[in-house]
Amino acid sequence: MQIAVMSQIQVVAAHDTPVTSPIFSPNGELMTVSTTGEIYRYVGVNSADGVQVESWGNSSGQPYGLAMDQQSAYVCDAAHQAIFRIARTEGDDGIPRQEVEPYVREYEGQALLGPNSLAISKDTGMVFFTDSGPLGETNIEKSKGSVFAIQASTQLLIPLTLNALAHPCGIALSSDGNCLYVAETCKNRVLRYARRPTNVWHVSVFKQLDGRFGPTALCCAQSGDLYIAHYDFDFGDNSENGRILVVDSEGEVTLIMSVPGPEITGLCLTPDEAFLIITEATTASVYRHALR
Repeated sequence: MQIAVMSQIQVVAAHDTPVTSPIFSPNGELMTVSTTGEIYRYVGVNSADGVQVESWGNSSGQPYGLAMDQQSAYVCDAAHQAIFRIARTEGDDGIPRQEVEPYVREYEGQALLGPNSLAISKDTGMVFFTDSGPLGETNIEKSKGSVFAIQASTQLLIPLTLNALAHPCGIALSSDGNCLYVAETCKNRVLRYARRPTNVWHVSVFKQLDGRFGPTALCCAQSGDLYIAHYDFDFGDNSENGRILVVDSEGEVTLIMSVPGPEITGLCLTPDEAFLIITEATTASVYRHALR
């Protein structure tokens, strides 16, 4: 097992308030969402001239998770206990405008606890999301969190695990779409949903962690390696670093990365997988970690 050195990490941007859920849009732009509801776009991430941060839109709520397809952005909103779909249009005056509409609010007449993270299948358009509510709403004593899938064509809501998880948080889909990984934060473990046969998902414990509070964010490489943000609270010691584990398809840890600040809220890989993008709450920063 290797341990990556801190010198491999760079600051992409620093914000006044924390941002989370870094993703790359279908056209290759880095995006995040702020706790204020602002959705940011980062221009020139790979440029020597520096990064420009622009506002792409606003969810008008308390967002946790962000994902995008070719047409829209999808935002998990804790304040409204819903997922919103945001579409951008351009008026005759050339000024971009956004249209916000609820995408999912309830299951069988019951309000959601509060969607947390989501992932979209590039092949099928199916949306997967975790429903955890704010931290503390679901925990070991109240394991009421869920994982859902939304059929793209019918918008039918399908429970993969219903009212049984202790704060399901980060979510990631394997490159072939056959494995879905979910961070069950309050039980300090990562679950794997394996698709066998088509559209039937079988869940098991993929990786049990120890130490720290628990996993909060995940992303998957083309190779099958899983990146796990192992979150802990900032107890006032600013020297405390965050930890990211790289786990192979057999569940073995192959690399440990160190990040300034322990409250890691989001991970994603650049399209060429040369860098890992990281959001961290105590520093309100976006980092990138060189992988090559």
